[in-house]
Amino acid sequence: MIEVPSEAAVEAIEKALPDIPEHDAENRRTPGQCTTWPVSVKGNYKSKPHRSNLVLQRFAPPSGWKKPDGIFIKALVFYGRKRTVDFLDCYLQQNLAVNGGYLDEVWFMVHTDIEEDLAYLDELIEQRRPQYKIVMPGECQGFNYACMWNPVVEDSTIYIKIDDDIIFIHPDTIPQLVSTRIAEPHPFAVSANLVNSPLTGYKHYDGGAIHPFLPDPNSKPSRRAAQLWRPSDWRLFPIKHIPTINDNGAIDEITEEVINKHIFSEPRYEGHPWFLLEGVMNPLLKTPMGINRLRLSGDSVGSAYGAAWRSWMISSQQQYSLLRNLELNSMWRYHFGTRIEYPQGINSSADAVALEFFDPTRQSPGAEQLYDTEYIRYNLNFVALWGHDIKNALPIAEDDEQDMTVTKPMYFRRPFVIDTRAVVGHLSFFPQHDGIRQTDLLDRWRAFANEMICTASNQKTPFDLRCPGY
Repeated sequence: MIEVPSEAAVEAIEKALPDIPEHDAENRRTPGQCTTWPVSVKGNYKSKPHRSNLVLQRFAPPSGWKKPDGIFIKALVFYGRKRTVDFLDCYLQQNLAVNGGYLDEVWFMVHTDIEEDLAYLDELIEQRRPQYKIVMPGECQGFNYACMWNPVVEDSTIYIKIDDDIIFIHPDTIPQLVSTRIAEPHPFAVSANLVNSPLTGYKHYDGGAIHPFLPDPNSKPSRRAAQLWRPSDWRLFPIKHIPTINDNGAIDEITEEVINKHIFSEPRYEGHPWFLLEGVMNPLLKTPMGINRLRLSGDSVGSAYGAAWRSWMISSQQQYSLLRNLELNSMWRYHFGTRIEYPQGINSSADAVALEFFDPTRQSPGAEQLYDTEYIRYNLNFVALWGHDIKNALPIAEDDEQDMTVTKPMYFRRPFVIDTRAVVGHLSFFPQHDGIRQTDLLDRWRAFANEMICTASNQKTPFDLRCPGY
């Protein structure tokens, strides 16, 4: 851990920092596509592998994970963006069967026509053959995902659909999801436990997994560029900048003005960090998630969850909390589910193919802590399904998330469930994109992956030039 300067020292540093001009227009990309790492003026940077002193807490069975025989397991990466897939590659490599994991193959389901991203994918596939392959599923584009599911219909195959902006996969997640998919054949699909999701986000909040983080109140960076991920490597949120919700300093009325100021505010500068808030009463209630949570008592659940889907600030708080829980090795905080007794064997509506691998004695791992969404829409960012179930459900609607988490489960009378032990991190939903790009989260997640997941020969570096002021 680096030495954390005092608040007075930080203010002195901020005043002394020069106003660094932005790079010329030719080199400027979409606002927010910059890095807080110490890249050179030409964008060059060589990552140094870290020898980490952190060993992630695991929840594997006593005998360890063992890939099931007779089942093919394939990841489906719905691909469109290279900046996150770059270090998602490290997690995929860690989970390949040839490296001791569960994934026999990784299929990149192309859903973009951006040349820069397509060229990157071509290069990645060349490096990773034969386990990686490109699949061009069809002509659906934009928010239409119907055609993406047409090629994934093989029997005796479990497909794990992964969005391209998954920025963290716990080492237990894929073995856990596969084990649950086998142990509970009755549910239509089994989702991972998403960090940055309206539904599970507030389950995490109520379970103590969310920490009080607030964005840097300064208008420009107060530290130099560095390759860091731990929240403790930064100072605490300055007490004098703690926000008051109303003029009287009390949280007694959540007005539209309060919501806009504390849940939907504009980022202060590119590459800004968030700081942990300590030393005050009820710190969570001074944060975006806390303020939004208060709306549940006087407003509809739908509007509060809608804010959690649209707010880049709520997304940020969930992700910084995940970084904090990783640093503290307290991932157990996310495991809020319970065992559920579903119809088993021939009493289940599961397909006969799934029942071939079903263990009625429950001696195999999986399904220890589930949460049934009860036909409420959930996010489809990371989910395990049998190929025969996808085949029986075709055609999939353009809004595949609604179709596969609500419509098809209701039609087949087979629930959509979350395995709360299978934790993953998700960067942003569409309304959150611009705000999240203004934080340093992508840099932090890359730094975490380099230290904890990527091999020494597969260290990742930023694609972008340094953010102004770093």
